[in-house]
Amino acid sequence: MAAPMKPQILCGPENFPVLTKQVNILICAVEINTTRTELIVQTFQDRIFIIVTQFSKIGTLVSVTNDRLTDTSGAALSMASTNVLMGADEPITHVIARNLVTEVPLTKPILLSVALKDSSPKTVKTLAKILPSLL
Repeated sequence: MAAPMKPQILCGPENFPVLTKQVNILICAVEINTTRTELIVQTFQDRIFIIVTQFSKIGTLVSVTNDRLTDTSGAALSMASTNVLMGADEPITHVIARNLVTEVPLTKPILLSVALKDSSPKTVKTLAKILPSLL
């Protein structure tokens, strides 16, 4: 059995078709299972905008917020809440959105755009590991 390939992460405008002068935008390209995946992160004062695309365009827009709950013992729990704002409101969209932000600290609400050709668990987990390094 072959060892899994580590994705190659390419950051910066030379690896992406859009040039920007904004200092609060980070653009990266990652090749996962031979599919180019572009990640764009822009931080605003009140939220974080994340684009994850394999189509070079914006996909389904999902709002991800942090809900604080308490269990029966009174212990505080944190859970990501998702709401599809535009695009396909299907259960898999919510699963992908929650899994993509599992490693991201939810200090601000996130506006997430998802357009994936390959939405396999392996791809989503790989992207979830990369996203925190872009914030």
